[in-house]
Amino acid sequence: MKVKAIALLTAVASLAACKIEIETPVEGGVTTSSNNIECHANQACTVDVSDLFFNETFVADPAPGWQFARWNKRHLGLCGGNSTPCTINTAGFEGNEDLEAALADPTSITYLKPEFAVPRTTSGIALADQATLSRAGMDFDMDFYRNSAYACGLSGNYTFMVFNPGNGSADDEAPLWVYLHGGGVGHFDEQGNYYGVLNQTVETWNNEESFGDLQEILSTRTSQNGQLINNTLIRRIQESYRLLVVSMCDHDLYSGLGTPYPNNPNPDAEVNGMQATMSAVDYTVANYPTTEVWAHGTSAGSTGVYNLTMSFAAENTYLTGTVPDSAIVTPNGDPLIEAYNGEPGSNNQPGLDRDAVAEKMGFYGDFENKAYAEARISAGFDEVPMLFVGGQNDAFCYENFPAIPEALELGLDSNCAYHYEGIRQAIADQPDSPHQMAFVTDRGHVPTLDAGPVNNTVDTFIDDILADNPGAPFRKIPGLNMMLMGHSFFRPFATEMPYHAVRAGVDGHNQELEISGGETGAPLALWNDPGHRARIQAVLDAGDVDLFGMTCCDTEEGPGGERTLVTEGYKRWLDYALAQNPDTDFFIALPWRDFPTDYADAEAYAEPWYDYYDNEWLAAIDELRALYPGVTIYSIPYGAAANELRRMFEAGELPDVSSLQGPAASAIFTDYKGHAGQILKDLGELIWINAIYGVDLDRYAYDPGYETDLKAIAKSIMEAHNPSYNGPNR
Repeated sequence: MKVKAIALLTAVASLAACKIEIETPVEGGVTTSSNNIECHANQACTVDVSDLFFNETFVADPAPGWQFARWNKRHLGLCGGNSTPCTINTAGFEGNEDLEAALADPTSITYLKPEFAVPRTTSGIALADQATLSRAGMDFDMDFYRNSAYACGLSGNYTFMVFNPGNGSADDEAPLWVYLHGGGVGHFDEQGNYYGVLNQTVETWNNEESFGDLQEILSTRTSQNGQLINNTLIRRIQESYRLLVVSMCDHDLYSGLGTPYPNNPNPDAEVNGMQATMSAVDYTVANYPTTEVWAHGTSAGSTGVYNLTMSFAAENTYLTGTVPDSAIVTPNGDPLIEAYNGEPGSNNQPGLDRDAVAEKMGFYGDFENKAYAEARISAGFDEVPMLFVGGQNDAFCYENFPAIPEALELGLDSNCAYHYEGIRQAIADQPDSPHQMAFVTDRGHVPTLDAGPVNNTVDTFIDDILADNPGAPFRKIPGLNMMLMGHSFFRPFATEMPYHAVRAGVDGHNQELEISGGETGAPLALWNDPGHRARIQAVLDAGDVDLFGMTCCDTEEGPGGERTLVTEGYKRWLDYALAQNPDTDFFIALPWRDFPTDYADAEAYAEPWYDYYDNEWLAAIDELRALYPGVTIYSIPYGAAANELRRMFEAGELPDVSSLQGPAASAIFTDYKGHAGQILKDLGELIWINAIYGVDLDRYAYDPGYETDLKAIAKSIMEAHNPSYNGPNR
């Protein structure tokens, strides 16, 4: 009941519409506990909310193999950041003029969008062996890991090998090249018979791959007759990339999400390829210094790296680039399979069944989920550049058979050209697409493992991405243990720090929050209140607070009746905190001026704030720094957010806002006192995450959902801030 009450308060505070737009991703849908509303995966649904009797609890409904992570946080978003059912009850609107007016406004819309993730763990990963390979005058350290959390189809566990840069070590920072090898796909039938490709048996890819197996995988793909092959893998090794080579031991194209392994003689067997692969990546980037992260798969690994890319993207983690090479699973492959599967000359064994493969793969094997490449590209996916590679002379797309009628209808006399045509067309139709299709007419299977010119295409693909200076998608920012205290102009930003910390890649953020309204939330007032003081001191007494955040302002009346800032409260808290932990850092955050409608216009409102900040606020920081030499004390100028939003509003440059004061969803301020509307909260949160953790807002994946570019505004405010008063992460 308590959880539902929290969800209700969040929803009511955000709702300002008579329509709820539900947007669901391919990974799951949304229902209500009453079953009155159902919005399936990959849909956009509209719910009318027109009276005071609407009372529904929305529940995220993940596809098999996925789990609900949270509701998306955005402008006018409902229950953003929460991971519990979202209750909307309009009974509480009665008597509130703003909320009742919203119910009657057909142009006002709020949004509800679930986010899903692949459940997985790194807790079973342990170092199993190590070795050093000497080649071409260089030494390569190799680390072999076993993940006991995920069992193979028949015996053993998933494994992976980290191949460190030449003459380097595990401590060297390097880009990561995730390589998923080939091996086809296979399945059991109801009688226990196993079918795969070529001469495979049930033993081929259903058992643990040893350290020697993974070394052999890499060796045979990078050398021939004792000579190095000038291919994509060798070039990455020569460029000092770190390689991650992941095993495949459920014979599932690396795609299993923990669903049952159909007809497996082991009754509890699961298909875990994607879970194990993502866990291997998670572990590697957490334990080896990593910059960019790329994924390259050949044959079976082609489908694996595409699905890996999409699985991380569902969690708002975007790989630097992906190279799926050959035989990627696509709907265009089905007519080819129907025409030639099991025929003499086909690589597929008689009895290999597409539907059985799809059942085994689960979510990624079912084309109705619209998770395949051309569907996602056609729907606008452009967050991760992908270079799809295929060879025309590839027997795995039946090039050795006559072109099927579907190919001929498109004017194609090549089955392989038909296999990739859907992807090629989707890329061609996508405006400014970052994706490419490299169809190599003089090569067969897996061209990136040959020494052919397609490797130059891969090099150019990489260089073009690096020219834009991409971020490190998995780089973790060390988290801080914080004590935050303040008032209602401070609380919204402190409250949302955990949400942004997770989204921005901060590892280990923790905080305690103490709030008191108005002047009672100023530092000296909190010190003088026995209850607040005791609770804050109890946190500080643990001696592990890294960062202590406070706000404004304790004041006293001057000779002329003016109010001036006093620093006594800050000093008392600094003395106490430093006595418990002398390494504690401090920030003091200045909010906007209250009673904004008392000022005639934006200029009249902003001028006294900047004058106060430059001449009195920073002087107080200087005073404290002089009293506490060697202690980090910095300022967060988040009050400038209100100044800039008001300036833009009065200049007609703020399309998301319709009034200076009014409903939270459409105004800068919600009341005469000047409490923050949603856009001011969202802008201030971006300033905070940048000021405290140094998050690069240009690369921060979070989208506030406004027409106005809040990230650019936050960035400009922090760039204009005197750098002498920034924190250590700026």
